[in-house]
Amino acid sequence: RTFLASAVAFAAFGVPRIATGRERPLRVGVVGGGIIGASVAFHLARAGAEVTVFERTAPATGATFNSMGWINPFTRSEHYVALRLLSMADWRELDVPLQLGVTWGGSITWGDNAAEADYVRSRAAPLVGKDFPLRNIAAEEFASLSPGMTPGPVSAAFFAPHDGHVDPVWATHRFLDHARHHGAKVLYPCEVLGLDFQRRRLAGVSTTQGRFALDRLVIATGVDTPRVLKMAGFDLKLRHAPGFVVHTLPIREFTKLTFDGPRKLEFKQMSSGRIVAGFAQAPPDLAQHLGIRAQAIDFPEDELRRRHGERVLAKVREYLPEARGIEVDEVRLGFRPMPMDGHPVVGAVPQKPDVHVVVTHSGVTLAPILGRYVTREVLTGALADMLVPYRPLRFTAD
Repeated sequence: RTFLASAVAFAAFGVPRIATGRERPLRVGVVGGGIIGASVAFHLARAGAEVTVFERTAPATGATFNSMGWINPFTRSEHYVALRLLSMADWRELDVPLQLGVTWGGSITWGDNAAEADYVRSRAAPLVGKDFPLRNIAAEEFASLSPGMTPGPVSAAFFAPHDGHVDPVWATHRFLDHARHHGAKVLYPCEVLGLDFQRRRLAGVSTTQGRFALDRLVIATGVDTPRVLKMAGFDLKLRHAPGFVVHTLPIREFTKLTFDGPRKLEFKQMSSGRIVAGFAQAPPDLAQHLGIRAQAIDFPEDELRRRHGERVLAKVREYLPEARGIEVDEVRLGFRPMPMDGHPVVGAVPQKPDVHVVVTHSGVTLAPILGRYVTREVLTGALADMLVPYRPLRFTAD
């Protein structure tokens, strides 16, 4: 299937309503109001389910709030690349009707030495032969694509014109707004305290706002997924994966690109004019980071937060002269919902067929496709072949 055909096919797979053969709509709870939960809620409500979202604090305040919001296909697994490409096509299908606000500016990935060149080539390799525009570029074309950049030595680089970026908080609220339009209820603060079963079938959930009768439940709670899954009798471990992004004060608009630079530095400019930047790696193994590297806590002191913000912005300034006169506005420390093998975990919980889980890193890129596939599986039981490698069953003991 081509990139364009994937977008066109959305209308056939994601029809507005799904016939379930039941006299009344299925009552489906969605635990989690981040971008994954919001997409699931929208797709379910649009398909005719009676949807209730249970959000412990407020929508888009967890990993979604701390995301770069880069929509891209890059990963080492060819199958995972294919899933991400399908989701990018869905982003394009939904962007304008839902007013998601995606900036389709493309991206540039580059390195500045031999080791970085190997990394750049490894990023591009799984896309070779795929119907996705990607081309190697030299320093001269880099300069023409982004005149405001000074990338320094370019040992290898490629341009991906179909990549995009989005404000993930805005997009989450748009998904939820459209879910409400189709009848969904969004409750917060509302923490799920327990799951009620009659034999193996779901009867409802107990929450801080009372008990709710349900037929199905989708757990999309990011780093809190293991805690909620235990209520369904399933143990799932996630990697502890801290990361942070820096937001600057606004400057004039100079680019729509996302930049994936040396030593895993990523940055972009939002439509508001703010630069958003971060390192796609954990904080260094230093004494001041012991707490952050061990558990999900905030910076222990404001001075450490400030130093991290300045460190990241100093790297951006090396490549972006426009940023040399601006200041850090905020530094967001977050924790990525990272499955142990780095791939999504999606599907019904073993022995509890009415309870489904969706947890993944790259939640922004994957939100539309996972919302679509999960809706089909929850409402009809028809399993998506594309999700076979990502089932929770792979983590059960032999």
